[in-house]
Amino acid sequence: MKKYLLLGLAALLFCLPAGLWAQSRTGELYTDTLWIQYVGPNPEEGFSFGYFLAVPRGLERTEKYFLLAEADPGLLRISGGRADQTSGALSFLQSYPLLSSLKTPVIMPVFTRVPSAPNLRVGALDRDVMQIREGSLKRPDLQFLAMLKDARKRLKEQGIKTHKKIWLHGFGPSGDFCARFVFLHPKNVQAAVCGGTDGVVPLPLAELDGRAWNYPLGAADAREISGRKFDAKNWKRTPQFYYAVGRDNSLFWATAAFIGRSEGEAALDVLGLSLPARWNRTAALLKQSGAAVQTHFYSQRAFTPAWTDAAAFFKANGGKAFSPTLPAEM
Repeated sequence: MKKYLLLGLAALLFCLPAGLWAQSRTGELYTDTLWIQYVGPNPEEGFSFGYFLAVPRGLERTEKYFLLAEADPGLLRISGGRADQTSGALSFLQSYPLLSSLKTPVIMPVFTRVPSAPNLRVGALDRDVMQIREGSLKRPDLQFLAMLKDARKRLKEQGIKTHKKIWLHGFGPSGDFCARFVFLHPKNVQAAVCGGTDGVVPLPLAELDGRAWNYPLGAADAREISGRKFDAKNWKRTPQFYYAVGRDNSLFWATAAFIGRSEGEAALDVLGLSLPARWNRTAALLKQSGAAVQTHFYSQRAFTPAWTDAAAFFKANGGKAFSPTLPAEM
């Protein structure tokens, strides 16, 4: 009976609106296969957004695991003018293919959008977000590092040991977070798989075709954005897999959020107007950089092969050497 009461309490916590979640430090949910914990914002520990931590049941306490970070996958729901991501996040985690295939702890930050600035994509580490110098939106990349530290402490309390570096995955806006975070903090990433970035990812270049290649396109103004020089050495050493999915030619970089911005105009002018054009140019430049990078363009808009390949890439790149993998769809 006690077990069911606890389950009911946990379920009640997870049904709370996002505003009440912020007041509650944690909420927990147990399923047959997972322990899922929500950790609320904790500015004292360095993060003003919450995060989810999902742990598969039956992990060996004698093993050491890579903490897999799934960059905020855009599960925002608006109800009565209030942002709420809890139901979407729970549903996502309980059916998350990488969690079931890799059987390793997963952390998922919840970077809620700001109603007063709908084009401000905190969870994508956009340029305007990275230039905020005070308040709760300051440096979400550093807030994510603080979340990782907090999550490791919680896992350690459960007897679960983790490596210092993470596996990082994302698709769409979270694919942008994935590519940009590894660009900003390569020493913290063991391997990264980033997809759905509209053929645009940060490149280790200060200029391209006579244009300054500024963040998030490149490293020309890295010190202004992050406070330090771009770490090209460690970025090139970090195994990275970038992919695009066919039949997705959305021209995101040309939407209202980017019209008039120098980086948007540069991406379209230099890399190309269509997704295939941008993808081909970006893939070629990544290859020319000499980095530990592989790329793939999936011909069909189907995600099963991409999930399979992501899991295989992480499994192959848990050591020191870069190990390219063969995509399931050729």
